[in-house]
Amino acid sequence: MFYLYVGVFSALGGMSRYAISLILPATTFPIATLTVNLLGCFLLAIVNQMLAENEKIPAALIAGMGTGFVGAFTTFSSFSVDNIRLLTAGHYGIAISYMVISMVGGLLMVQLGYKVAAKYRTRRRAV
Repeated sequence: MFYLYVGVFSALGGMSRYAISLILPATTFPIATLTVNLLGCFLLAIVNQMLAENEKIPAALIAGMGTGFVGAFTTFSSFSVDNIRLLTAGHYGIAISYMVISMVGGLLMVQLGYKVAAKYRTRRRAV
């Protein structure tokens, strides 16, 4: 059952990633890859903190959402290729900016996801 969930959610994550690459303009700065990676950091923190701690949500669904959707949605390989292309083209400042924004932004988005999940848990307990 886990494979089915991961497979279905992977398809949805990949299609969502592709849709974002069509929506965001193609520029020298790889904004589409940055956007999906930062959003993916936030989503994975939510899945890990809020959903994984809820006994009512099946483990197969959590695996599908985390490994499947977020795994297919985000992309370290595109991040790496984007950086090599920027460096090869001599866009050193853009490449370094992209790396720093990706790393620091990713950590901040995970922290934000954890805070959102904690706030949600606190509200659910109060109700």
